[in-house]
Amino acid sequence: MANSFTLIPINRNRILLIGMSFEESYYTDETWDYLHLSIHEIRSYRVGPALWTYHNYGHSNIFQLQPMKSTTNTLGITFGVDSKSRMELFDVSTDAKEDSYPLVEAGQLNYSRQLNDAVVLSPDRRILLNADQDTETIDVFHSGPGDTDNMDFSFVTRVSIPNPKGTNRKEERLLGAPLLAFSADGTKFAAGTADGVVSVWDIRSKIPLKVFEVDVPRSILQWPIWYLQFSSGISGKEVLVFMENEVSTDLKIIHLIDATSFEMEETLCLPTTSYFYGGNRGTNTLFFEPNGGSMYASLEGTLYEWNLRKNTGPEWWLGET
Repeated sequence: MANSFTLIPINRNRILLIGMSFEESYYTDETWDYLHLSIHEIRSYRVGPALWTYHNYGHSNIFQLQPMKSTTNTLGITFGVDSKSRMELFDVSTDAKEDSYPLVEAGQLNYSRQLNDAVVLSPDRRILLNADQDTETIDVFHSGPGDTDNMDFSFVTRVSIPNPKGTNRKEERLLGAPLLAFSADGTKFAAGTADGVVSVWDIRSKIPLKVFEVDVPRSILQWPIWYLQFSSGISGKEVLVFMENEVSTDLKIIHLIDATSFEMEETLCLPTTSYFYGGNRGTNTLFFEPNGGSMYASLEGTLYEWNLRKNTGPEWWLGET
């Protein structure tokens, strides 16, 4: 069974917990997708009991869900699913009958041409990025006027993904298109490649603000960068984070970077254990508290927490709890 979950801030000082998993049959080719949604109040920076819950089968597209802000529904959150020529939008219906599927169609965003799978929207839905593995570029699209639930996007510009290692990414058939992530205010974005390069950009520039590299043995065909994301910045500090899959030492290394000055970086090493039966134990994920004050990593059944507001000096992120 594969799992992922995250916390998403919504209206009225609440958060939406979304969890997704799929299970494969030991005897046939059948798979089952499961979706968990629950709404919780935030109480003194902690999660309260569930006010509403859905936990049942999910549709096959649940792992493609992209959360984004909304001004057209009571929760303040909408999910998008990319489908080459458009992105379909879904709202969460808390009025649905028990066990009824809670994601309902809410609109669509149309692209000016077909795009590949590496598509991400800015939080305000006005800018769209599309990364192309073959050309090693990121195309930038801007939306036209109109309803944010029904807009058309047009191409604006293209930027080249840095290749400081000189990797022949196309010939070596590295796994997958680059990862993409927007900052909370939509002014910056980050891209992570399969050869271990993370670049950070100002949305108005064609030159990256900063480029980071992690070591990736060319004989290892595993994705080296996981969970690329920015914090919300609400707590006054904006953080870029990603988890490095360090295959030679069997460690998971969290890179925590000051996303304003890029002058401070901390690495946090978490050990992993392989099990003979069933692979690793538990689910792995990395996420921020909605206000960005704490960071959590779940690794093989252990939950780690770091209080990013505990210290106020230069090493403000090192308050591990």
